[in-house]
Amino acid sequence: MQLELKCKKCDEAFSADFAELTADPELRCPGCDARATEEQVEALTGAMEDLFAAVASLRRKFTITGDLDGDDLPPPYDEAPAAKRGKAALLEDEDDEEDEDEDEE
Repeated sequence: MQLELKCKKCDEAFSADFAELTADPELRCPGCDARATEEQVEALTGAMEDLFAAVASLRRKFTITGDLDGDDLPPPYDEAPAAKRGKAALLEDEDDEEDEDEDEE
């Protein structure tokens, strides 16, 4: 199974083979060498294996098709990771935690 990817840094489109990612969790852009961490790749392949198992259990009664666009995820997964949201968002999160601590006292 091929995964179609597009690098957000250089816009290079490329594909990765699921079986190869499972055996060797290295994902990098051939255009600019941007890389995913081994933990990120292992989390992705593990989640896909869980999805495949769930689909396999349903396929006797249903045909399941779909597309997944990483830029169009449902809530709560549609929010940018904290590292990408910037320092202002991180500071806002810290203020919220401080407010919660004050409420507990």
